[in-house]
Amino acid sequence: MLLSFPSITLFAQLAVAPAIHPAVAPSAIPFDTTVAAPRFSGVALNLAAGGNVRIVGGDSKIVRVQVTDRGRHCADCIVSVSEMPNGIQVLTGRTRNVPASADLQIQIDLPTQTNVLLTSAGGEVEIEGIDGYVSGTTDFGAVHLFRLSGAVKVETRRGDVTLRQSYVRGSVHTNAGRVLLEDVGGDVQGTSSKGGVTERRVERVRTAP
Repeated sequence: MLLSFPSITLFAQLAVAPAIHPAVAPSAIPFDTTVAAPRFSGVALNLAAGGNVRIVGGDSKIVRVQVTDRGRHCADCIVSVSEMPNGIQVLTGRTRNVPASADLQIQIDLPTQTNVLLTSAGGEVEIEGIDGYVSGTTDFGAVHLFRLSGAVKVETRRGDVTLRQSYVRGSVHTNAGRVLLEDVGGDVQGTSSKGGVTERRVERVRTAP
């Protein structure tokens, strides 16, 4: 499903739309919660604490958010999940000013037909099985995109980017690293400011402006 730009604009409003309920009090790590998603269309993640994130689309109508500290306890790390008119917002942060990102592991399981808006202070990103609009930036860390369908605009400032087995339009970019497009169709461009771009079995189909 290739989304129109009006659809992308509407989804961008998800990140700033008011929550349905009053603000949810932040929770400590580890964190595990589920949210019913009968009318779910997107998830907005602002991961100010950083960490590795894995987002997986599936057949379930339930959204599950799990955050762990991977054995390195982060006493000042917090997370909150808030319901919004068209989805949920996931926030992570720290209660004190620490220059380095935390060693968190964030796992998001959600319906396949979902839009994803991600901003991370740093860490590896994996996104798999999404049919929708995927937009994301991370300050550092590799980005792995797999089995996507729709529109994509993803960037890491430092790290490799791979896009595999997908049919999308849009772009993937790294400021410092390599880009690999493999078994990809649609209208997508891979670019690197300081690194190579490799394409294997890429079939481009130009779409109307």
